[in-house]
Parts: sequence; structure tokens; C-alpha cells
Amino acid sequence: MKVLARTHRWIWLLRHQPLTVRLLAAAAALLTAAAAFAAPAGANQVDDDFVAALNKASVHYGDPANAVALGQSVCPMLAKPGGTFAAAVAKIQGGGVSAGMASMFAQIAIEMYCPQVMADVAGGNLSGLPKVPGVPGI
Repeated sequence: MKVLARTHRWIWLLRHQPLTVRLLAAAAALLTAAAAFAAPAGANQVDDDFVAALNKASVHYGDPANAVALGQSVCPMLAKPGGTFAAAVAKIQGGGVSAGMASMFAQIAIEMYCPQVMADVAGGNLSGLPKVPGVPGI
């Protein structure tokens, strides 16, 4: 009962305020609502570019948030001892994706989320890359 009385009191106070005060209160309420429904703080340009690259390559990935999380997990998989491109592809493929699509997904993830790997490849330093069977020097 007290809560209802307080609510009625606030409504009464707001009704008897000048128009400018009511407009400021409405603007504050709108800004609060806009902040509550804003884009997630975790979203960034690299994630957006990753999803756009998947779309451009016609890689079907389902939920974009899950695809981003899986894409971000590729680099740590490659960096751990014994990590291989094939193991990363196998993990991606475990979600019901074909081998070709999983390979394309992993390649795009490496391009977007592993800038050091891409810089090493561009500079000719292949020592930090995981070993790829059948490819000399890698």
C-alpha cells in the first residue's frame, strides 16, 4: 500500500511541474531506455568484419554470436602445444559443418583474429605456425 501511495505522490508531483521539467524527465527516461537496449558492449568492428567475411564467403554459421565465439577460439587452439589447423577444423566441423566449410571458417578466423600469425606469414617467419603435414617448411 505504501508503494502505491509513493507512486501516486510522484505522479502528482510530476503533473504539477512546469512543462520543461516534465520534458526533461521524459528525455531522461528515453535516454535510460536507449542505454538499456543499446548494442552489447562486447561487439566490435573485428567481430562485425568476421561475420561479414563469413557471409561473403557463403559460410553458413547459424547464430552470429556463437560464430564469433567459435572464431575467437581458433587462435588459442593453434597456439597451444600440439595445436594444428586440422584440429581446429575438426572442432568447427563438430558443430555439423562440412569439412570444406569448416576449413573456410578457420581460415577466415585466422585472418581476422590472429594478426600475429598473418604478420609472421607475410614476413616469411613460419616457425610460430603449427606443423602442417605434407607441406615442406611448415
